[in-house]
Amino acid sequence: MHSKLILVEGIPGSGKSTFAQKIADCYSTRGQKTNLYTEGDYHPADLAWNARLPLEELDNILAPYTAFRTDIDKNTHIEDGYAIISYTHVTTDTPEFYKAMEDREVYDSRIPFPEFRELIHKRWLTFGTQAKEKDELTIFECAFLQNQVTELMLMQLADTETMIQYFNDLISTVLPLSPVLFYLSQTNVRETITRVAKQRVSEYGSWIDALIQYMANTPYGRKHGINGFDDVIRTLEIRQQTELEIIRALPIRTHILENSSYDWDALWKKAESCLP
Repeated sequence: MHSKLILVEGIPGSGKSTFAQKIADCYSTRGQKTNLYTEGDYHPADLAWNARLPLEELDNILAPYTAFRTDIDKNTHIEDGYAIISYTHVTTDTPEFYKAMEDREVYDSRIPFPEFRELIHKRWLTFGTQAKEKDELTIFECAFLQNQVTELMLMQLADTETMIQYFNDLISTVLPLSPVLFYLSQTNVRETITRVAKQRVSEYGSWIDALIQYMANTPYGRKHGINGFDDVIRTLEIRQQTELEIIRALPIRTHILENSSYDWDALWKKAESCLP
């Protein structure tokens, strides 16, 4: 095995989850020990969709939720004096719990950016050091670019050069794993988001409405006057363009695969020859 880390990236609706699972299944059928981390999982390098609570405050914060504390504990890991709670994996009809946990994430400028950068860099470095000693393949979906470009671009208003430097510093922590990055690009971002918006509607509301509201309330959204669907499309077009510039500056193997048609057979045929 030439690589111990595969990164799967792309804008929302590009097919990252499906593609990452296909890669994991491919290696598993070969008998390779494979670890796939998707959005919301407890993650060895990232902290998106995970709450981070100081241990000394844990019981007080969770006191209102004793009815399902066992489920919370099952989704809690202890790290360096903090409880990391994968709260989206906890099943409850108590919306206050999810809001309380969301407020204790590290993304969305909830902690000062220098602290955020140091924390994420340290986690990636620790992961890289540990993974180097294992005969295992790890697959990260959206943990490298998506989550952090959102933080840098929308929250910190970072320019492209700043982001290129940030991601080159970050990828340096895992270079001994010979990482390979796959990016599922979209020729027509509007068409992709329109399609996925129709699919992502539930009893809790519309995904696209939540995304519009989220983007509008970020520093980037306020600066650029995001106020509806068209503004979100333009922002995602800029994000994809920025991510492609970042990718081209990385000192690792990268593969940009056009996936607007969602033709999985054709995509997989192209991808198989690129697998490490």
